Amino acid sequence: MTQRRAIAPMRSTKADEAKALKELKRNMVLGYRIMARYGIGIGLLGHFTARLPGKNTFWSYQWGDSFDTVVEKNLRECDFDCNVITGDGKVNDSLKIEGFLYAARPDILCATHHHSDNCLALGSIGEIVRPFERSAARVYDDMVLLEDFDNAHRDPKAAKAFVKAVGKRNAVMMQHHGIMLMGSSIQELVVRTKEVEISAGVQLKAMAAGKLKVLSREEAIRARDFKRAESSYMGVWNYEMGKVLEENPGLFK
Repeated sequence: MTQRRAIAPMRSTKADEAKALKELKRNMVLGYRIMARYGIGIGLLGHFTARLPGKNTFWSYQWGDSFDTVVEKNLRECDFDCNVITGDGKVNDSLKIEGFLYAARPDILCATHHHSDNCLALGSIGEIVRPFERSAARVYDDMVLLEDFDNAHRDPKAAKAFVKAVGKRNAVMMQHHGIMLMGSSIQELVVRTKEVEISAGVQLKAMAAGKLKVLSREEAIRARDFKRAESSYMGVWNYEMGKVLEENPGLFK
């Protein structure tokens, strides 16, 4: 019997890595600008970081930028302690919390954090986004409420407690401190971030009007899985990307 030779897995080349990095940086710039269209990360009120699979570094905008002003040349690569290793200048020191998460969770390739009105208000009353409609169900069974006083990046013990509390979830409503979302796709995460902020606002209105009624577990899971499908979030991403490029025709020139 003729034995079949095993086919060795293809190894990534420097050209492959360069292409992947170029795509990551382009998607990050688009992601910043998309979220800014919804008032997220304006001024110094947000994080958005991403890394290539298997890397012990991540990329962010430089300190002093705003989501609505980020351009590719101002992205900075840093280690998990926020030491800039590609380019000069510095990044927000509070990004260390992402460093802890990246170190603990190889599956996390990108993260957002912001203090926008709706999520900040919802968290302040000790609530998370509930599956009261299909878009809100995208974080069903994937969000935890955590009391946070903006010290996890300064105190290693607090950081470990933060990571432990997150566990395998990908969304943290940080009471007194906004929200953090994690994922493995920049496009999906950016869409989820802006739509969770919208859902939080609608939930606040519904709670002010009366008792919140949520979807059944079966329907919430069905809606969540649909929203997580690539065909669903990429449709939103492509629309939002088109608007960003229309409003900023020289963004990548």
